[in-house]
Amino acid sequence: MNEGYITINFNLVSGVFIQRLNRFMALVEVDGKIALAHLPNSGRLRTVLCSGAPVYLRAIGDNPSRKSAYTIFSIKRGDIMIIVDAQFSNFLAKESINLGLFEDLLGYRVVKENFKLSDGFNARLDLMLEKFSDRFYIEVKSVTHVVDNVALFPDAPTLRGRQHVLQLISLLRRGFKSGLIFSVQRPDAKLMRPNVKIDLQFTKLLRKAADEGLRIFTLKSTFNPPKTIKIEANKPPFTF
Repeated sequence: MNEGYITINFNLVSGVFIQRLNRFMALVEVDGKIALAHLPNSGRLRTVLCSGAPVYLRAIGDNPSRKSAYTIFSIKRGDIMIIVDAQFSNFLAKESINLGLFEDLLGYRVVKENFKLSDGFNARLDLMLEKFSDRFYIEVKSVTHVVDNVALFPDAPTLRGRQHVLQLISLLRRGFKSGLIFSVQRPDAKLMRPNVKIDLQFTKLLRKAADEGLRIFTLKSTFNPPKTIKIEANKPPFTF
């Protein structure tokens, strides 16, 4: 079995996307009123954001520490519903592991999330898995950029992504298993590739890591509002 279903445990409200204001803020329309919304994705999102597109939002309510009352969860571009929330990718990856969708990760359990190691790298890793005395380190990358049915990562140069791959290589050389999950959060992708035109160095490092034993996984998510997400392991297939 390489597919499963998740029911999200939070409520969403519908709205309309108006425009991106800066890296993490956007204007939306909800019930005929213009409102600020947090955009939890630092990518360029050129094949995602579209003025006038329907969006689903998490309503945050009154919170004096926030500028916005909403967080954008998904946006519909044409007929394609895209989960734009990059932070949600960790949850999708964790659920796929718990459901046993990846054959190579069967029997592992998530024991730590969003953590730092004392290995000289400043970046945090997403998941630490264990199976008895065996340990597996996983980094998750949210993918929303698709061109001609090919999912591409990154959609902007990613120093952080390069640092993560270097850290995973370091772990491999120390005898640990490590892997990277590309969480493709839209259903129209038929293939997954590193975006060599945007970040050649990331592509080179990823190929080097794969040559040294890094496991590369893909996970496709299809959101069916308001609550259901279908997840499919090893889709779309990855290639360099």
